[in-house]
Amino acid sequence: MNKKLFASITLFCSLTLFASCGMDDNTSDIDEEWKAYNEQQVADVSKNTDYQPRKSQSDNGSIYFKYIDFFAETATKSTKITDDGTPYFTDSVAIRYEGSFLLKDGTKYTFDTTEGDNNGRILRSRVSGFVDGFATMLQHMHKGDQVEVVIPYLLGYGTYGNYSGSVQTIPGYTTLRFKIYLLDIIPDNPDEFKK
Repeated sequence: MNKKLFASITLFCSLTLFASCGMDDNTSDIDEEWKAYNEQQVADVSKNTDYQPRKSQSDNGSIYFKYIDFFAETATKSTKITDDGTPYFTDSVAIRYEGSFLLKDGTKYTFDTTEGDNNGRILRSRVSGFVDGFATMLQHMHKGDQVEVVIPYLLGYGTYGNYSGSVQTIPGYTTLRFKIYLLDIIPDNPDEFKK
């Protein structure tokens, strides 16, 4: 295949993919009641003095958080911590967490957790691998901090939601709620995978 044809096909596919991912202007599929319900949750939390606002790293809005005591203490191996004690976007973290959202009737729906049947497992992941609001919160936490954070949909899974294969696991416009326990900070090591 010649290079011009390949470049044209690549450009067409890229534009098609971009146009179909969260950038659609078709509002006929929006569940306006669900969207309004989730926007009201954020408005209510923003007025609650128990929560503090934190502007997102992307400057696309604010998350709201409060310190909690939810997770049982866990012994972890200590690793070198970044100089200021908070993870950078390129660092990895070891965390325990619980992710949930509220159904229309106010019932909490837990969609992912390291707790319960998972026996307090520890997730190790790069900060950059999380949604904007979660990554923003992590970058302001110190080792040992436990927080509850409320993340508006624009800083979560947006208007599109989250899918596992072809099954939608979190609807678009969903306000996310996480309880996060930062156990460890693993500084970025660009030479880690070099031979």
